[in-house]
Amino acid sequence: MTNHMHRHYQPDWDIYTCAIEDSPAIIGLDLDLRRFAPLKDKPHALFISVYLNHPRSDGFPQSEEFATLGEIEDSLVEHLEDKLNAFFVGRTISNGVRDFYFYTGNTLLHDKAIADVMINFPSYRYDFGVQEDRTWELYFDFLLPDVQEFQRIQNRKVLRTLQKHADNSECPRPVDHWIFFTRETERDQYWQQVKEQGFRIEKNNRSSEKDYPYALHISRMDKTTDDSIDQVVMYLWELARVLNGRYDGWETNIVK
Repeated sequence: MTNHMHRHYQPDWDIYTCAIEDSPAIIGLDLDLRRFAPLKDKPHALFISVYLNHPRSDGFPQSEEFATLGEIEDSLVEHLEDKLNAFFVGRTISNGVRDFYFYTGNTLLHDKAIADVMINFPSYRYDFGVQEDRTWELYFDFLLPDVQEFQRIQNRKVLRTLQKHADNSECPRPVDHWIFFTRETERDQYWQQVKEQGFRIEKNNRSSEKDYPYALHISRMDKTTDDSIDQVVMYLWELARVLNGRYDGWETNIVK
């Protein structure tokens, strides 16, 4: 952890699926870093590509190999943090290759640091490289999901909490949503449209956010299945984008 980073930083790893050059991919990354990046004292992106020995036909690992890749990851993270003061930001798997991404200030002998780990996994071929990336483009443009995908990840987090509490997702219940606007007219337009979709207004007030001073709190009876929530949230989120607003999330009560 660097001294520039705020004490409020909480590592927040999540994964999502996408395509990289037409192959299915899974990307894992630390989402909370986006609030602090780029870290000024870590201007170099460092990547290590490890080639799977027995990928499945879709390019993902078999379960036995998955465990070994986990060991490789843990060893790399531990050793590169120790030797280069590197910061682990994300990983991808696609097309039979597992890539690990770090940012670092010190690139001296990075090749030796990587080799010292990989020598313990002699059956694995690997490549590595380092490039200057002061703006953390690799993190923001490649690893970070686009805003829609990001919203889906946030949906999953709430849904996981509901599932933990044995929520009956097929049972409709009031789901609350919050949206913020720069102008009152845009908030009114938004409300006129969502009213048609059966939403009720809960609150219409001023917010403390100076960029988005107009808040709208609405609710509707909905199920909490993945599909149902994604549909509702994407609709509200897209409409907010059109009207220069910001969709700010949802919550609901657990129904047993």
